[in-house]
Amino acid sequence: MTTVRRADLSCVVQAGGLSSRMGCDKARMAFCGEPLIERVLGRLAQVAGELVVTTSRPGELAYLEQRTFGGLVPRVVADLKGSAGAMRGIASSLVAARQPLVAVVACDMPFVSPELIGALADRVEAEALDVCVPREERGIEPLCAVWRRDACAPVACELLAGDRQRIRCLIDRVNAGHLDEPQIVAVAGSTLCFENVNTPEEFAAAELLA
Repeated sequence: MTTVRRADLSCVVQAGGLSSRMGCDKARMAFCGEPLIERVLGRLAQVAGELVVTTSRPGELAYLEQRTFGGLVPRVVADLKGSAGAMRGIASSLVAARQPLVAVVACDMPFVSPELIGALADRVEAEALDVCVPREERGIEPLCAVWRRDACAPVACELLAGDRQRIRCLIDRVNAGHLDEPQIVAVAGSTLCFENVNTPEEFAAAELLA
């Protein structure tokens, strides 16, 4: 499938984790010759109307605002205050975005599929959903989903304020739909788009697949 840039879609890359299992900041590790986060931004730029990076260390990634990806210059935004965890990442992403639809993607997904992001955004619009979440055999993939900002941001901030970190709590509070594995494979070619790299071994294995 070909990708179509959507002016109504913010693509937000989360880079707020501590990378404790990697032993260093994986966002800036060289993956096939370029920093991992830049690879992810370059792929998302094919479908995004806006690029954003949310992080607990904005100073370390501020250099990205001097770079261009597919004609887009990303904004680097500090995470919201609150307990570190999944909900802070989602809430930070939804608040930082300026477009009505928001794709939230982890920075450690080197094979993220812009075609899949576009298909998720199409489903949100077509079915008047608040979020469309990929769902494969292993379960749901909320860090590669598309959210409707106005519907989901207030709920995410409320859950963050209550220190409720499970993204499932947010999904259960809004009008959610899913893209199942056969549909994902039809769009993205495989489920490799969800592979993330948390350890040096996973990083090396992923490079061999690139």
